[in-house]
Amino acid sequence: MKVLRVKNINDCFESTNVRDAIVDAPISKSFIDYLGKLGKLIYEASLEKPYFKVIVRAKYTIKGSQGNKTIRMMFPENAGDMYVDEIVEYINQFKMN
Repeated sequence: MKVLRVKNINDCFESTNVRDAIVDAPISKSFIDYLGKLGKLIYEASLEKPYFKVIVRAKYTIKGSQGNKTIRMMFPENAGDMYVDEIVEYINQFKMN
């Protein structure tokens, strides 16, 4: 999996420090499980498009829907690009089957 682009999100009501990572392939269950290794994984399979959230305490929250190509990343107000780079690097290391 490769991150094609990261863009700032200015109109998110949950947080003011939000970015979206656009990836090159639809998000799969195996990729969600891979992201879940970063922290606490919440996976809601009963929805039409299964939803996930990964909470890495005191660092960031990652969320999205299975089948989409966008991953939302939410950071503390004072977090710089260090966490963005960390997540992008981790995503880029995922090997699809």
